[in-house]
Amino acid sequence: MRILKSVMILMIALVVLALLLVGYFFLTARVTIAAYKAEGALATQRQELYDEVATQLRQDAFIGTRFSSTPLAAADQYAFITYTLRLSNQCLVPIDMIEVQVVPNASDVLQIGDLSVRHLEAKSQGDVTATILTAKDSHTIRELIVTYYVWGISFSIRETYGG
Repeated sequence: MRILKSVMILMIALVVLALLLVGYFFLTARVTIAAYKAEGALATQRQELYDEVATQLRQDAFIGTRFSSTPLAAADQYAFITYTLRLSNQCLVPIDMIEVQVVPNASDVLQIGDLSVRHLEAKSQGDVTATILTAKDSHTIRELIVTYYVWGISFSIRETYGG
């Protein structure tokens, strides 16, 4: 009987230890924005990208988020702003699926979709980008929402960047 009682106590201790370890991994699953960069370019300087986006919009095949349903004007009326965020994963667990969404300004037209799957290995850094099409006289200050998943559970970071 003493052996079974000892085995039972050992098993309970192992279960508690495993739960504490899982809880530690879950609670320390933090991603921070280590650096950012906002770069703007007139749509006429990135004419190929503008033409590709305009064609996709005409064919209802655009992949991304439209902020406005008005038809596009000439390329000289717009600019592309690309936000690059350096993310730091301080967790001991890899981060699955990372995406960046831009909270639109009144002058923003669309955000170009990114179909690539972004992830960060444990204790590493990586870059994610988001590109928007906006009016050419618009400023670069925007609120960005970074959403990431740890073990299927979503977390998000909301920060304002630009300028």
